[in-house]
Amino acid sequence: MYRVIIIDDEPLIRKGLRKIIDWNNFGFNIIGDAENGIDGYKKICSLNPDLCIIDIKMPGMDGLSLIEKIKNKNINTKIIILTGYPEFEYAKKAIDLGVETYLLKPIDPEILAEKIKKIYLELEREKSIKKLINKSIEFTREKIVEKIIKRELEGISIEELEEMYNINFTWKAYQVILVEPNNEEIFREIKNIFSYYAFHIDNLIGILVEDISKPHLKKKIIDMKNKIKSKYLLDIYISVGEKVFNIQELYKSYNSALNLFKKKFLYNKKGIILYQGDRKIKTAEEISDENIVKELIRSIEKLDINNINDILDKKMKFCISEELNEEEIKTSYLKIFLNIINHFSTNYSKFKEISKNYLTDALIKDFYKKESLFELNCFMKSLILDITENFSKIFGRSIISKILEYLECNYYKDLKIKEVAKIFGYNSCYFGKIFRRYTGENFNTYLDKIRINKAKELLLQGIKVVEVAEKVGYKDIDYFIMKFKKYTGKSPKNYKEELINSS
Repeated sequence: MYRVIIIDDEPLIRKGLRKIIDWNNFGFNIIGDAENGIDGYKKICSLNPDLCIIDIKMPGMDGLSLIEKIKNKNINTKIIILTGYPEFEYAKKAIDLGVETYLLKPIDPEILAEKIKKIYLELEREKSIKKLINKSIEFTREKIVEKIIKRELEGISIEELEEMYNINFTWKAYQVILVEPNNEEIFREIKNIFSYYAFHIDNLIGILVEDISKPHLKKKIIDMKNKIKSKYLLDIYISVGEKVFNIQELYKSYNSALNLFKKKFLYNKKGIILYQGDRKIKTAEEISDENIVKELIRSIEKLDINNINDILDKKMKFCISEELNEEEIKTSYLKIFLNIINHFSTNYSKFKEISKNYLTDALIKDFYKKESLFELNCFMKSLILDITENFSKIFGRSIISKILEYLECNYYKDLKIKEVAKIFGYNSCYFGKIFRRYTGENFNTYLDKIRINKAKELLLQGIKVVEVAEKVGYKDIDYFIMKFKKYTGKSPKNYKEELINSS
């Protein structure tokens, strides 16, 4: 709805104009009125109407004076003047001031409706033109930032660009942020947040910011990332270039952000990577792929999970320190894996059939689907652990049997699944799955049963219930009684009494 103010010193005229036509039906809404030019001017300034209907002759400030004041202040509003035949010369002068049209009193509803329709169409046309102009300026601003980064505007001063495109380059510092993936949905979301400081560049989305170390700006970037993930179920990768203090050096910030982007596989795909100067990565211990294969084979045969994790972590650190490229890393990991499978299928006939499960097209393709070195390294660990489990089942004592022995010897300690998993070199989630697979029970249930069986033995020796609870690893006596009853159907006291009576 376009907004209308009526300014006339006659209350009947003001009231009549409100009712003479259905304003809403024509796309207008009357938001106020005034009885003279002075009051009218105040309301125009505060309410910002799209259309003013102004009487020519009013006390205090007449219509012509009001119109002149509106024009001198560059207030953008359409004007219809109200005039009678005696004031027609005044009306002509008002037309010279840029008034859209005039209405003769008494006002004819049909004529008013026709004039309102024309003004509505004019307002709509102006709105469309303004929208196109704004969009064009916005697009131009976006290209300007890109061209500055690419050093394509070195003949034009920053002052000239600021004046031409109404763009602000007066920050104390500048940083370029790059975002992937670059698609229109993501770009619209980012543009809604950063306006024309968001732009397309080299198949990426760029954002120009002042200084990401400022807490409000850092929060803005994190909120943007989280919003996109929540709305599109998509993780975006963000790299932040070095801080520069001159807009002409923006290319340096862009190049450093782009360099980080090229190394995204090394530094975790689903993150925000900040420029930290020329990275001086500590040189990691060099270990050849051939030696890695030998070490992993030896560790699998010895069921040494800790060493498997150590070897693969050393491999990962070496890849980072040497800043190896993604393709090179993935190929290296795959070759190591295939050499291990080849060793066990060649040297252990019982393993040959199992090895087929590790040579499927889908599994081999998975190596190349990983989006970060960390993800690839975890994937490799899980495969080697799986091979180790299968090897232990076929050729010797299972790793799980080692774990069960550990529980039998240490049941009285405050054992937690995460701590036990760490001792044996497992990820806690993976550990929980294989423990249940081999024992048929979850970790806590299995541990409870060991403790209750030990408690039964101690009760038989005549030891007090409170002491038994502590000796089998329960610090809370009530919790011990509850657990004992759960697994035996009796309280420790009743269990003890029944044993004494039956003997």
